[in-house]
Amino acid sequence: MVLDPAAEKILEIFRSIELSTMAVEDVRNMMGSNSVSLKKEDMQSVQDVTFEHHGCTIPCRLYEPRGSSNALILYFHGGGFIFGDIELFDGVARTAAKNSGCKVLSVEYRLAPEHKFPAAVDDAYEAYLWVLKNTDMLGVAQDRIALAGDSAGANLSVVTGLRLKDNKVNLPRLETLFYPALGPDLFSESLREYSKGYFLTKESIEWFGRLYLNSEQDFFNPLFAPIIRNDLAGLPETIVVTAEHDPLRDQGEMYLSHLYDAGVLATGIRAKGLIHGFLNFADIIPAAQSVAAMTWYMTGQKLNA
Repeated sequence: MVLDPAAEKILEIFRSIELSTMAVEDVRNMMGSNSVSLKKEDMQSVQDVTFEHHGCTIPCRLYEPRGSSNALILYFHGGGFIFGDIELFDGVARTAAKNSGCKVLSVEYRLAPEHKFPAAVDDAYEAYLWVLKNTDMLGVAQDRIALAGDSAGANLSVVTGLRLKDNKVNLPRLETLFYPALGPDLFSESLREYSKGYFLTKESIEWFGRLYLNSEQDFFNPLFAPIIRNDLAGLPETIVVTAEHDPLRDQGEMYLSHLYDAGVLATGIRAKGLIHGFLNFADIIPAAQSVAAMTWYMTGQKLNA
């Protein structure tokens, strides 16, 4: 399918920019200033909270939509593990809350290169444990929690689920993953076809990895590359959303296939004509808005069933 015309307009802004040639702080500033401000969906309440683990203080933001159920989506933002925060993804979290009818807790995990792997992994895992310990305060049910994220945040969602499984901690009911980054990829068709000119490039993917990881050995650590795990049986039901014009498309769909093979109930959605990062551009890409609304609605329906 051809590229969505509205997505093409977004690419006109970014095609002359290669993130891997820039300083990290410049990338953070640019992504904040160039991001499209999503409509601020009205909430019943929005509250900034923090939790602590192992001497770290992690900021979070709790969104409660009007008529909210006692279900919670624990959300980890994208940004290649080096940029992004709860403010930049405020609109995404509000959209998730409104369309799902669930509370959303957005987590501002630590970023590389100041905090290298596995700092973000630990923050995500500890966020889930904190939620389990504070369900009464949050007004949520322990059996109605979803892990969710986009790109790097989807990676953290998957890794958290696997780590919970390994440690025999109560699993979430659901995982919702948007265009997940799940491990090294050198040969996939989507990487070859969309490695340049589609917002996320092969060079930037490799650069993110170098900044996030400590060594080449970490590329094959299952806490970074969950796609290499062969023991997925018993994981929660999962929704995997990929973008057609995204170098990460094939690894997301391969992970979906692995889930099927392991007997995990899973749903795959390929967003035709769309690009990596489309959640942040949903207000100006109608097709992205539709995919996001449908996926969050499905997430809410499954959590509240």
